Amino acid sequence: MVNMQRRMTSKLSLVLFGLVLIFSAKAQGAPPAGGGQGGGAPMGGIGLPLGFLEQNKDYQFPDDITKYSATDFLMLVRRTDIRSSFYDSDMTATITTVSVSPDKGTFVRKEQIFRRDKDDAFLMLTLEPESRKGQGMLRVDNNMWRYDPTSRKFTHTTLKDTYENSTVRNNDFRRWQRSIDYSVEKITTGTLGNYTVIIGELKANNDEVPFPYIRMYIEKDRKIVLKVEEYSLSMKLLRTAYYTQYVQIGNSFVPTVQIFQDGLIPEKRSQVTYTDISTKPVPDYYFTKEYLERVSQ
Repeated sequence: MVNMQRRMTSKLSLVLFGLVLIFSAKAQGAPPAGGGQGGGAPMGGIGLPLGFLEQNKDYQFPDDITKYSATDFLMLVRRTDIRSSFYDSDMTATITTVSVSPDKGTFVRKEQIFRRDKDDAFLMLTLEPESRKGQGMLRVDNNMWRYDPTSRKFTHTTLKDTYENSTVRNNDFRRWQRSIDYSVEKITTGTLGNYTVIIGELKANNDEVPFPYIRMYIEKDRKIVLKVEEYSLSMKLLRTAYYTQYVQIGNSFVPTVQIFQDGLIPEKRSQVTYTDISTKPVPDYYFTKEYLERVSQ
């Protein structure tokens, strides 16, 4: 176990100091596992503004990125929200999280997640380590619950809460919806590694999100998010999120390698990796407390 932890720590460090500093955001083509449609036709779910999906389709962005208005950038954020999510199908994936902290060392966790983005619902089940197997988290009808199979109790949690005392937040597992939760305050342009980026400073318009201010770095050509700095009300940097690898599924670009660096404790970080992504339909009963209790036994 110790050797495995050392290998995972070394691997994570290489990713951080190799991929992050050089910032080579890869995109790989991959067909949607399982093919076919799942979860019904495209539709607006809980919390989606009217026309959220339709307005994105034919939006014309300025050819000159220096000409972007606040509306243009918000529509660009909307484009990244939609392309990274699954509004016309369900989604299943395996998530491996490697967390490193100076006081607790390295911790590796593996989960299976089921998402229905049109309803902003998800179920996550812990597979490893064996001591945590059967634990779960469920979001449905704007409520979020954690389940402990040992005590057989549900505990209410929020999107803001940290996940297992790591740099990951519960909000990181749901669909992206920054264009709903934030408004644009300022726009600039620049470079990030070898990429030309449009940089937007945004302010939260609700108190459900973990961070009241964020700064987004979106690549000009592929229109994908490379980096997000997340700030407190006093504009103190709390966390930086790096999206270093994407997989293309149809017309979508899904961030499969995500690194979250603590802004106050630089040595504290987590890498979340998505594998085995499938768009097969998920039964409705998966998104219920009764199913979570039954499958956790």
